[in-house]
Amino acid sequence: MVNFTSLPRRYGFLQPAIFLCFVVKTGFLSGKGRGGKQWAHIVDLAHLNAESAEQVAAQAACIVDVARGNYMKRIKSLVQLRGAGLACVFLGIMVLLPGNENAFAGWEAGSEVGFDSNINRSINDGQCDMYVAAYGSLVREPSGESRVGWSGAVTLEGVSFVSNDDLNRAMISISPGVTYFLHALWRVDIAPFFEARLVKDSDQSSLAFGGRAALLEQITRDLYAGQYYIYRDNRADAETYSFTEHVIGAFLGVNWTDVFFTELGYEFSCGESFRTISTTSKIPPGKGKHRIHSDAFGADVIREEVDQHSIGVSAGIDWADSLSTYIGYTFTTTDGDLGSSASHVGSLGVRYRF
Repeated sequence: MVNFTSLPRRYGFLQPAIFLCFVVKTGFLSGKGRGGKQWAHIVDLAHLNAESAEQVAAQAACIVDVARGNYMKRIKSLVQLRGAGLACVFLGIMVLLPGNENAFAGWEAGSEVGFDSNINRSINDGQCDMYVAAYGSLVREPSGESRVGWSGAVTLEGVSFVSNDDLNRAMISISPGVTYFLHALWRVDIAPFFEARLVKDSDQSSLAFGGRAALLEQITRDLYAGQYYIYRDNRADAETYSFTEHVIGAFLGVNWTDVFFTELGYEFSCGESFRTISTTSKIPPGKGKHRIHSDAFGADVIREEVDQHSIGVSAGIDWADSLSTYIGYTFTTTDGDLGSSASHVGSLGVRYRF
């Protein structure tokens, strides 16, 4: 089950302390702390006001018609014949290739160090570890010249843990999407995603697919907010580590100066998660599923239904238009039939766009 991660975590780089869970890196779920700056090109180009409403509506209708004619039949047949994962790959390639729309596309890279106080998701004996991570992404954003536009990201990520190297992993994710501008400073994003993860502990290697929807609002020049929903279906090599989940969340960000920003977020998720227990623990009948022994954790692992609440805070500095650093902290509680657990996650990272 996905753990909430320190903001800004859904734009550019996800904090990777939760090794089974990944939220695709996209530009709409968090404003990267710079809500006003990120949308500057959209405000300048879109002119979504009363004077240009008719022109924008005509452009949007044209784009929708073209998209339906050129893509929708192929997408529909691909979903039916090949499944959601392959369809997502096809969509990602289609979105990221150069097209007629004047979209903004570029590369992003970053690195992060951090810690997690409960990497094994234990109720009574949480293991703390530190990690180092790096990623590279190809990101495409809509230009804002019309109300409807394509977006997407392809990301390759690697994570190495300091003490427990069985959790080291590499992952690739693909997330095509469509953006609709309700207003010059209000947008809706909808996107499927596909993830493939290779973990040194092969039981945790997995394929995942799902979808997300988000609403992002630029309230004032220096204040922005967002709300989102995510569905994920993760299929691991070992059934114990497989899960489905539903996530809802919201965040609020403030640009205090031209270079300094902070964000505060809350997330609730419900679904399945693995949890570690001692090898001698007795499980009441009907509680816990697919019990196995994990050499990576040195304990037994079960899967159960859990509810999770997380709150995170972060701060960052934009040193230049393409370079930023951030620091974040998240506190998470997890409640299930076997009891409750808590975790503390911290991160320090840098990202560069070129």
